[in-house]
Amino acid sequence: MPRTVHVGLTLGIAALTGALVAVRAPDAGLPAALAGTQLLAGLASGLAVSPNQTQVLQHAPAEAAGVGGAILQMAQRIAAAVCLSAVPAVYLHATPGSPRAAYALASCVCAGLLAVALLLSLTRGSATPPKPPARVATKPTNAEVP
Repeated sequence: MPRTVHVGLTLGIAALTGALVAVRAPDAGLPAALAGTQLLAGLASGLAVSPNQTQVLQHAPAEAAGVGGAILQMAQRIAAAVCLSAVPAVYLHATPGSPRAAYALASCVCAGLLAVALLLSLTRGSATPPKPPARVATKPTNAEVP
């Protein structure tokens, strides 16, 4: 499962750096080029997000799984809010008058964030092995009682 996250993050970095090439496409081919990079970025997100959630939640004890899921969702929403305000700010203020250059710079910022995530994933991936599943105590049946 960690390899799937690593592959997804690497593919995301490749897709976003591919946007640097896509913005140099002629006007007629630009929509298709950008759609291709966004398709790859979406595929990368699908490869990284779900296995990452599974990896995070497998460390939560069974009795706190709901709380663990809620904290994970809260962290994801805060990160999304920060990124959804920071990246458009880079796009709008970095290179006024040049939308292609602004898109390329915003894509580089996103690729940089994914590179940091990949580095953290590679260095921390095996830091904490998952806990074995907790055993649930059961009542003995009549057949088991001597």
